[in-house]
Amino acid sequence: MATEKIELAVPVEYHLERVDRFLTEALEADFSRSYIQKLIKGGDILVNGVEIKQNYRVKTDDVILISVPEPEELDLDAEDIPFDIVYQDTDIAVINKPPGLVVHPGPGTPNGTLVNGLLYHLKNLSSIGGSIRPGIVHRLDKDTSGLMVVAKNDGAHRFLVEEFAARRVKKIYNAVVIGKPDRSHDIIDRPIGRHPKYRHKMSVLDSGREAVTEYYLEKIFNTRTGLFSHLEIHLHTGRTHQIRVHLSAMGNPIVADPIYSKRASRFNAPYLMLAARSLAFTHPSKGEAVSFQADLPDHMVKFIQKLEAASI
Repeated sequence: MATEKIELAVPVEYHLERVDRFLTEALEADFSRSYIQKLIKGGDILVNGVEIKQNYRVKTDDVILISVPEPEELDLDAEDIPFDIVYQDTDIAVINKPPGLVVHPGPGTPNGTLVNGLLYHLKNLSSIGGSIRPGIVHRLDKDTSGLMVVAKNDGAHRFLVEEFAARRVKKIYNAVVIGKPDRSHDIIDRPIGRHPKYRHKMSVLDSGREAVTEYYLEKIFNTRTGLFSHLEIHLHTGRTHQIRVHLSAMGNPIVADPIYSKRASRFNAPYLMLAARSLAFTHPSKGEAVSFQADLPDHMVKFIQKLEAASI
């Protein structure tokens, strides 16, 4: 069976972390910890060319090679996975994805995804995305919550893909970051590409692709453990991890970001403090502008309340 090869090096902030935990947090593929452990048992994960045990603790600059067996064609099941349907008609549905929910099935996540939930809650979905991505026009990272538009037929799907490609879809996020930005409003226009050394990360690179992020400072929290800021973020391009990379490069990483913030676990936050709050686009068949908003997710509300209570 054909395999996919993933190679990555271990950044210093993960020194002496258990290998299964590091890979669960670091990989874009949204592999579960149990799936990582299965690969280790099968000898499909090598560290510096050598097989390891599940309790191996990684060291800075360890080179990890993962051989991921190509998944067999999945027969997707409809599952009663809860999420809010903000709006739907015969062409589209706008949903509010909970944090921690993977968007579509893949190796190590054959079910329990947003797509399984869509199959249960919606009658029709477009087929252009393929058998494991029905209706999926765009995605959010596993731990990012918020609004997504789903296509219910192929015509709507093609229209929305063109709108995203032409940057006519307006997306607004909210984030809680460490520290305070130098400016209350700024546009970050810095290209992003794959990190030259740590291949599981993206990075600001002169050779990368155009990436533009605009932010507004909403509130500052001055606590005994340090400064935090609440930002509203307007996304003008859609690169992988764009908001996370730009804010980290600015010196204000998102709270609880396991990839772009050192010692992310010290905040004891269950998910990344990032949410897609607003989505605006042209309706595929009506041709009129539509917009949708969502409340902050509970984990962000609770964290902000803690910051407010701890402010001095």
